[in-house]
Amino acid sequence: MKKTLVAVAALALAGGALAQSAVSLSGKLGFAYEASKNGAGAKTTGLRVTDGDFVIAASEDLGGGLKAGASMAVQSRGRTTAVSGRDASVYLSGGFGEVRIGAVDAQYQTLIDLAHPQQGVGLDSCNTKFNCGDDMVDMISYTTPGMSGFTATVMLADGSTAGGGAGTGGMQSTAASRDSVQLGLAYSNGPVNAGFEYTSFGRNAAAATTSKSRYRLSGNYDLGVVVLGAGFGSEKFDTYTQKEYALGVAAPLGPVTVGLNYISAKSNGTTESGWEAVANYSLSKRTSVTVSYRSEDANQANNFTTFRTRLMHKF
Repeated sequence: MKKTLVAVAALALAGGALAQSAVSLSGKLGFAYEASKNGAGAKTTGLRVTDGDFVIAASEDLGGGLKAGASMAVQSRGRTTAVSGRDASVYLSGGFGEVRIGAVDAQYQTLIDLAHPQQGVGLDSCNTKFNCGDDMVDMISYTTPGMSGFTATVMLADGSTAGGGAGTGGMQSTAASRDSVQLGLAYSNGPVNAGFEYTSFGRNAAAATTSKSRYRLSGNYDLGVVVLGAGFGSEKFDTYTQKEYALGVAAPLGPVTVGLNYISAKSNGTTESGWEAVANYSLSKRTSVTVSYRSEDANQANNFTTFRTRLMHKF
């Protein structure tokens, strides 16, 4: 009897330990018909995979209010396409806040994420020089606990290069990288969501056109009948400045949400802009059909227009 009780107790303890950890798989897969045309009249039409991203996440309760976890994203978009790594990080959190170490593509939730509450193709293609400053970095960050809707973050990033390349060089190396220090402030409470970031880039041995400083401010407000979004950003180079503007509106009409988005990038006297109209029909919480039309005015022959109809499933 005693041996049986000991065995049951051991099994209960093991089950409790297993219950303290969890692993999840999530992602999205989208297929679309797309037709695009550039300023020279060249057309591209056909079916394509637009989304294929999968995230593996794990978390563990360490006791005493501490929690550890990790996540890794992988991009795979059908047959004959390469499987590539996306954002990956490991973290430790508790009453003190969160410390996270990893490799990410964007150092900040971009202007578009908050300023454009309903997106289709998206206006972050960089054709209009809008939102082109985010590159792959290795980073370590600290985020405070939530305080009345506010959280603050400080991040040290290593190896941000003009064409990506996380892990190149080091924080004090002479590689042509853009090491940086970033301060961020986020607010989310009720109908209001907003974010601010200021980033100071180190030059190291980089070219003179490497960005030295940047700040961005964006947010949205949910009025119930519509969601209004706006954003502003400013980058300063050695001999170059750029200011970015973003506006967006989304209106839910039953299962359909319509949106209209606008961007503008002004750099050294040149203005480039784009706009997008979107209609998203939700078949369920996970499955939707989106129809969108995007137009980008890059003030040159490679202006672009894109029409897309996409079926997407998230899991």
